[in-house]
This record gives sequence, C-alpha cells and structure tokens, in this order.
Amino acid sequence: MRRSYANFWSRTAAGLTAWAHTRAAVFRWGVVAILTLVWILGGLYHFIFEAHQPPLEAFYKTIAAIGMWDDYFNVPDNDLLQIVRYSAIATPVVGLIFAFSGQLGRGLARMFNLGAAHHVVIAGDGPPALTLALDARAKGDAVILIGQDLPEDTALGLRRRGVIVLEGDAKQLDTLKAARADHAAHVVAFADDDTENLQIEAVMRRLAGDRRRHRRPVAVHVATRAPILLREAREMRSLEQSKRDAAERAGKPLPPAAVDAKPFSLDELAARALIQAEAGTILDLAEQLSQPRPHIVIFGFDEEAEQVAVRTLASLWSARLEPPRLTVCTREHERAKARFEARYPQAVAHTSLWVADIAFREFDWATAKIDVGLIQEIAAARGPVSAIVVSTGSDADNILISLALKRTCNQVVAGARTAPAPIFMRETSQSEFSRTYARGDDTPDELDAYLQAFGAHQVVATRAYVLDGALDMGAAIAHRHYAAGLSARGQATMKDLQAAAKGWDDVLETYRDANRSSADSAMVKLWDAGWRRAESHEREGAEMDPAVPDEMMTRMAQREHDRWMADRLLGGWRPGEKRDNELRVHNNLKPWSALTPDEQKRDEDQIRAAVQIGRTMHRHGFMKRG
Repeated sequence: MRRSYANFWSRTAAGLTAWAHTRAAVFRWGVVAILTLVWILGGLYHFIFEAHQPPLEAFYKTIAAIGMWDDYFNVPDNDLLQIVRYSAIATPVVGLIFAFSGQLGRGLARMFNLGAAHHVVIAGDGPPALTLALDARAKGDAVILIGQDLPEDTALGLRRRGVIVLEGDAKQLDTLKAARADHAAHVVAFADDDTENLQIEAVMRRLAGDRRRHRRPVAVHVATRAPILLREAREMRSLEQSKRDAAERAGKPLPPAAVDAKPFSLDELAARALIQAEAGTILDLAEQLSQPRPHIVIFGFDEEAEQVAVRTLASLWSARLEPPRLTVCTREHERAKARFEARYPQAVAHTSLWVADIAFREFDWATAKIDVGLIQEIAAARGPVSAIVVSTGSDADNILISLALKRTCNQVVAGARTAPAPIFMRETSQSEFSRTYARGDDTPDELDAYLQAFGAHQVVATRAYVLDGALDMGAAIAHRHYAAGLSARGQATMKDLQAAAKGWDDVLETYRDANRSSADSAMVKLWDAGWRRAESHEREGAEMDPAVPDEMMTRMAQREHDRWMADRLLGGWRPGEKRDNELRVHNNLKPWSALTPDEQKRDEDQIRAAVQIGRTMHRHGFMKRG
C-alpha cells in the first residue's frame, strides 16, 4: 500500500480546506429554499384552506411563525402547523450556518495546519507545480502550495481539491515557516527560474537547520533546467556527503543533516522515461530493417532534445548492433555543435576510447521543406533512420514538423516506405492533438511511421517521478546488486565497500549517476539476451526469471564496458592512473582488453543486475523475442 505524506493534522487541514471551498452552494441554498417553501406554502395552506382566513391575514400569520406567538405559541394538535413553525425557525438558522461555513472551514483549516508535519510543500505557480500538487493530493498527500501569481479561479480550484494555497514569496523565511516547511517530508522548489530555486533551497537549509529536535532530513527537490547546473548541483550534494563520510571515519561525526538536497530536471526525467520505455522498440526496428546501428534523428536542439541525445548516447548500447548514432537537424547548427562540445568536452576528446557519434546539420523548418529527399539525404550520409525525435522548443512547431515527417516517412519509394520509424514528439503540455493523433503505434501489424508524444508536464511532473523517484528504482537495484557483488568477491577496498553498502539516499552522486545510466540500459541488455517485456494479456505464459545465454555474456559485458565509458565521458570524467572523484578522473577508462579479470567481472555483474532491474520494473514478466 502506498504511503501518503501527511499526519493527522495536515490531513485534517486538507479536508477542511476542500470542504470550505466545495461546490456545494447549490445544495446549501437549495436546503434553505426548501425550508422556506415548506414554511410559506404550508402556512398559507393551513390558514386559507383549514382555518378559512382571508389571504392577507393568512399571509401575515404565516410570516409570524418566525416569532412563535399567537397561533404558534400554543400549537394545537396539527402536524402541518408543527412542520411550518419548525421550518420557519430552521430557515434563518440554517442560512446563517451555511453562510459562515466556508469561513469556519478556512479558519479551522488554518488552526489544524499549525500541527502539520510530514506533508508536501511546493513552491511555484507554473503548470508543472500545479500538476504535481494535484497528483500528490490525489494520492492522499497533504499539500501546501506557495505561489505569487496564481489566478483566483486557479487557486479556488486547488483549494476545492484540498490543496492549501499560500500567497507569498517562497524565498522568504517567514513564508516557508507559515507552510511548516521545516516539518515537511518533501519541499519542491518548482519556480521557473533556476536561480530562484537555488535560493529557496538556501532558505530551507537555514530554516531546517534552526530546528532543535532531531528529525529525518527534509527532502528538498530543486528543479533545474540547465544540464550543467544540474550536474554541478549533484556534485555539491556528493561533496557534502563526502565530508560527512570523512568526519565519520575520523571519529568526529557531524550533526545529522537537516536537508537532503535532491536536484532534478523535468527534461532529464522525460528523456530517461522515453529511453526506458522505447529502447526495445527502436532496437527491434533496427534489427527488422537490418540496420547496422540505432540511428536517431533529432529535429531541434532545445534543452529537452539535448537530454534525449545524452541519455541515448549513454544507454542505447546493444551487443548485437554497433554503438548509437545521432543526427541533429537544427537552426544555427554550428552554435548547437559548439554548445554540445562545450558542455560535454570529454565525450569528444578521447578518440582511442570513444567519441560521441553525433553530427549537426543546418535545417530551418520555417523555410526548408520536409520531403523524401531530406530523409534520403540523411540516410545516405549517416545511415538508415531508426527513430526520430522532434523537440524544437515550441509545441506548435513540433506538431507541424511531426505531421510533415509522418507523411514523408510513410511515402512508398521503390516498393518500401521511406523511413518507417517512430516519431517521438515533444510537448510541454498535453493537447487534444496528442491525445487523438500522437498516441503511439495504432497499426502494430504494419511497419510504418507513427507519432507518439512524450515529455508533457502532466506525465512527468508527478508524485511518482519527482517525489518517489520511480525512475531511480532500477538504479537503486543496480547499486544493491553491485554492492553484493563487491562483498561476494572480497576484492574491493574498504572505502568502496562502505560507499556501496549505503542506502540509495546516502549514495554518492558519482555512484548514483552511473547506476541511473545502467538502469536505463537494462531493457537493452534483456533485448540482447533475446527477451522482450510481456504485455498484460501475456502474463500467464511469461517468464518471470529471464536468463542471459552463456555464449552472450562476454560480448554483452564488453559492450557494457563500452557503454559505461561513454556514460562516464559524457559526465565529464577523463582517464587517469588513479581514481579521483572530485577531479573526475577514473583509472578504468581504458579498453576492455586492458582491464583485469576482476574488473571485467564487474561488467558481467551489471548484466546480471539488468535482469533483476527488469524483473522489478516489469511485473508481467518477459517473452522470447521473435
């Protein structure tokens, strides 16, 4: 059963907030109207038809029911008159209660919120922040949203769902105090500006550090768009953990950390989710069309496209195919190339190890035509196309380009479709177009190009991805498997054993990042071993413990080492004689043949770990491919 982030007080405050802003106004005032009608019509009927009073006198005596005098003070044995007099009394009383119930609920919610703990605080008022707030609330969490520019209707809608909305600046200490952020389970800095999010983290460190009682650290998730800033933020987290480890080894442990910083990027989450879900599809197509390697063509090169490129180069390595290749078609291609090489210099600096196979070509979708000639030109220069990613920074442009590509790729030339490849269309927010036309392959028995949307905040900015780290579940498994392998061999240093034995939340970022890429490539390894994930209707005949053929193990281990080197080089590491985490120097950045047998064994361990990752992430099991 999923655990909710809330205690009794925060849960009650959320419920009162929803009650105070409910849409039950029709019901409330409908009750008052019914009571009024019973009072007036019942009284008129009694005095006109039973007491035979003139209409004006009957009306006067009916209204007088509220005063409980004359005919109402000593009520005769008359059921109708009893109903009339109680309706008359109830009408103003119920009306007053309903009139002030909203204010009462809001007041009670504020009072109960004073004891809120283990809840979720979200700082931001953009669409991703609102999506996360509603999704967490739907999962039973108590949520406090801090925003400055929320429209009144939006705030009202959130409150009706039980989200407590605070208007204020989350960079201010008092605002976070009002949200009881120092008592929260999770605080998410979700502003649109990276600098503002870092400032929120700094204020949280000050606020949580002032607490007198020792509690579990507050998880502070810091949204970051710039890939380099994300990397550096993670390295800062790693440095902080290293200092704590050093102090503990020296016998002078530091006080418990009040904040556990968790930098994240929606772009990275979307790219990782895409690779994890679609790696098998891309490899299947490459194999079916006898392509030598998976070749991804990217139209546009915004931050999301860059993340897809990096995750592809770090994960899509098959032992049955050559290394992955990327072709980027974008405006100002020389500038895009220079930006990539500046951000990932080690990925192009070591020709004896690996060089990122990525090429940039000029293409302005506003003035150039997407036709068969363009696809054929790319295929002639770089090889046949296995998949296409469209991510230009504009949802409208993405739709137009994707539609043009679908028509072009499905044109029949020389008896075959031009490029029957999946077209993954980036969208920032789900649209009617994506729900209707970009839902994936709706002709599974026919080899053709199709559209599939990815990356919308409704899909990525969720409790599972942001708070629970669902995409890191496989990485945690890879780490545990690696730790067990180290312990079983008994060849690791005590320092390595201590680092590997930690829980996932305490793992240094250098290990976490390596395990993320290893987990993202798990389905590739299972694909190499001859397996595909089973669909829900196939689970009865599925294999729950897929095996890696012995004859494939060495080849897959070699390819895993190649993949690992690519991932490390993309992460800014460089080869050297002695490993240094702070300087990003690694002594194992060398060809497979130069590794010791024990080092080669570690790559085999990663292949076995991939099986465990697959079993955990795909509960329906696996089927043999082909």
